[in-house]
Amino acid sequence: MDALSKLGRKPVYFADCCAGISWPLLETLVERLPEKPGLILSIGCGSGLLESLLLHVAKGELNLYGVEVPLCVNRHLPEERMLRVPCSESLHPDALLASCLVFVYPRQASLVGRYVETFLDGALDQLVWLGHRSDWPDFQNAIMPHFHELETVDDRGVANNELLVIASVPRR
Repeated sequence: MDALSKLGRKPVYFADCCAGISWPLLETLVERLPEKPGLILSIGCGSGLLESLLLHVAKGELNLYGVEVPLCVNRHLPEERMLRVPCSESLHPDALLASCLVFVYPRQASLVGRYVETFLDGALDQLVWLGHRSDWPDFQNAIMPHFHELETVDDRGVANNELLVIASVPRR
C-alpha cells in the first residue's frame, strides 16, 4: 500500500481523499471506532483510501465497510468491503445494524440527518464526522439533537482546517 509510505505525524493529502491523513489520525480513529463484531459503515467513502488504511492499521480488528454509489470507483477497499446504494440520496439498509456511522467530508447535512433519524433505533451507538471546520455548524444541527455527547478532536493528527467530531450516547 503506497499511501502508507507517505504518511507521517502531519496530515498528508491524496488526490482521491478529501481529508488530510496522518498516522495520529489513523491511530485516533482506530482507538475510538468499535472493534469487531461492531459494524462500521463509512457513508460516501469515495475511493476507499481512508477506510483501507484504517483496516490495515487495525490489523483485522474493525468490521468496516464503505458505502458508495455505483459510479464512484473503489480503488482501495477489497470489493467485499464495498456496499452500493443506487444514488447519493439513498440510505443503505445495513445501517440499521451499524454500531457506528462514519462521514468524511459529506456533501449534505440532510443525508447525515436522515441516516441518524432513520437508524437511531437500530444498533447505532456512535457517529464520526470529519470535515472542514467551516462546514461543521450545518452538520452539527443534524447530529447534535440525536446524541448526548459530542467530542471535538482538533489535534491528534487532524489538519488545522479540519475537525473530527465523535458523537456518542444516542438519544432514544
